[in-house]
Amino acid sequence: MTETIIAPASPGGRGGVAVIRISGKEASHIGKKLCSSLPKPWSLKPCFVVNNQKEIIDQGLVVFFRAPKSYTGEDVVEIHCHGNPLIVDSVVSSGVFFGARLAEPGEFTKRAFLNNKIDLAQAESVADLIASETSQALKGAAASLMGGFSSSINSLVDSLVECRVFVEAVLDFPEEGVDKLGSSGVDEVVGVLEKDLSVLEGLIRGSGVGLRLREGAGVVLVGPPNCGKSTLLNYLSGGDVAIVSEEPGTTRDLVKASVSLEGLPVELIDTAGFRSGVTSSVEKEGIERAKKEVSRADFVLVMSVVGEEFGFVPDNDVPYVRVFNKSDLFEKKDLASVEGVFFISAKTGDGVGALVQEIHRGVGFDLSIEVPVLARRRHLEALKDARGFYLNSISAVKLKRGLELAAEEMRGAQRALGEITRPVSSDDLLDKIFSEFCIGK
Repeated sequence: MTETIIAPASPGGRGGVAVIRISGKEASHIGKKLCSSLPKPWSLKPCFVVNNQKEIIDQGLVVFFRAPKSYTGEDVVEIHCHGNPLIVDSVVSSGVFFGARLAEPGEFTKRAFLNNKIDLAQAESVADLIASETSQALKGAAASLMGGFSSSINSLVDSLVECRVFVEAVLDFPEEGVDKLGSSGVDEVVGVLEKDLSVLEGLIRGSGVGLRLREGAGVVLVGPPNCGKSTLLNYLSGGDVAIVSEEPGTTRDLVKASVSLEGLPVELIDTAGFRSGVTSSVEKEGIERAKKEVSRADFVLVMSVVGEEFGFVPDNDVPYVRVFNKSDLFEKKDLASVEGVFFISAKTGDGVGALVQEIHRGVGFDLSIEVPVLARRRHLEALKDARGFYLNSISAVKLKRGLELAAEEMRGAQRALGEITRPVSSDDLLDKIFSEFCIGK
């Protein structure tokens, strides 16, 4: 991190204001070259921004953040200019001429991580905060950035260290009279591990919900022609996304819409109607595409009209629910109550609310978790790995033999949890994570 980096920290395109960020040992020197002088740290100052030929590029504001009290932990200069792409490019080009280099995607946040300003989970939440598509996802990302998730992980690690110290003391210093894990020692260690395992289980549940918030879910609608799939897609999306017609075979290709179903980001996929005796090659291809989409869906709505049989069952254990549409054409008493079967009217919306709740349940999304952790898949995998180590540790301690195994399992749990916030061997992982960031962040 010897080089000084520069990049726009605001979105591309035209706007009222653009922000250009400079970070590194030469940030103040380059800032002075661009703005003639810098204000006192952490205060704004009006300035004329000039290029290497002393020509005025723009008039704006400059702020200086002295290390280590900055986002990256280094000296940081931010120039606030007008949001014309030509102005932004000129300022950045001049900064490069004066000795900076263009920042790579996520490099400012990567430096914040490497300088111990934030841990890796918080760094990832920065990108998630920017990319959040629902208010629930936004809350989860903000909670992670504030350190709530990291604090829980760190507490578990601290507790593991204490248990390891106790067990390894028994192994390493028996002559010192340390209790060789008698019944009281077993109860103490097991009690701590089981309590922490309960906390870990809660993190796994919350992370599963957070993963859905971050990645969303793919929900595919399948059924015979004219059963109301397109009508339901339009109702849930709040617009005329799909063409609705009584003519069979209207939908021949996949129709997709991104929606928020009560906080859950979902990609709804309408498919060609399944029917026998199809002669059109285009319609046949539409049905084949529908089957492929079903095979990789997170959840499937198998639809037909009330009273109409449709025997399709998704392969590969894809979760699904049976939905009967056009309930508004029938009396309530004529609709048989069957567990796991939903009667709806895609036209009026009757019963759709209950169906949305079933979609939540089917993909593992629980709104009772008020502010879930906006987790990534690697977080969930690490938490599950840690759970396995916890269970093995508890078993080994209870047996009061193989304490070396118990200590090793605890070490494994600590290593798995550490992968979430501060991995030991992290170069490849860091490169992959920060490459997903936008330039300037």
